[in-house]
Amino acid sequence: MPDTVAALFRTRSEASEALRKLKEAGFGEDQVSLATPRRARRGHYGLKVAVGILTGTLLGALIGALVTGMVPGVRPLVSGSVLATFLFAAVAGAATGGLAGGLLSMAASGDQALYYEQEVESGRFLVSVTGPRLEEASQLLRRAGAMEAVPVEAPLESDRPRPAGG
Repeated sequence: MPDTVAALFRTRSEASEALRKLKEAGFGEDQVSLATPRRARRGHYGLKVAVGILTGTLLGALIGALVTGMVPGVRPLVSGSVLATFLFAAVAGAATGGLAGGLLSMAASGDQALYYEQEVESGRFLVSVTGPRLEEASQLLRRAGAMEAVPVEAPLESDRPRPAGG
C-alpha cells in the first residue's frame, strides 16, 4: 500500500510554493521533504546490475557445461576434444546467462526510484509527503503546479537519511 506521495516540479519556486501550501495545510516538517538537482539521492543500480550479470554468467556457464555432458550422444561441437566442447558450452551459457541476469536485475531494481532519481538529476524538483492524508497532499501538490503527484511506495530506504526538508 502506498505510503508516500511524490510530486515533480519544473522550478524551485513551484516546489517552494507547494511546500508552503503543505505546511499551511498542517503537514509537519517530518512528513515533507524536497530533493533538488544538487542533492539527488543515489541508488546502487549499477551494483545490482553487476551482481545480476555475474550471477547469470556463473549459472549459465555451469548449466551450459552440465547440459553438454548430460545429453547422450553429444558429439564435439568444436573440432578437438570433449573438453573443448565443454568450454564452448560454458562460454555460450555464460554469455546467455550474463545477458539474462543483467536484464532481470535491471527490471527488478526499483523502477520508480530510478525514475525519480533520473528526473531530479535532469533538473526537476521532487517533493515527497509521507503519512496520513495522502489524497489531500496529492490534490494540494497538483494545485501547486506539480507535473505529476502520485502515490508510491516509500522511495527512501529507512536506513538512509532523508533529503533536505524545505
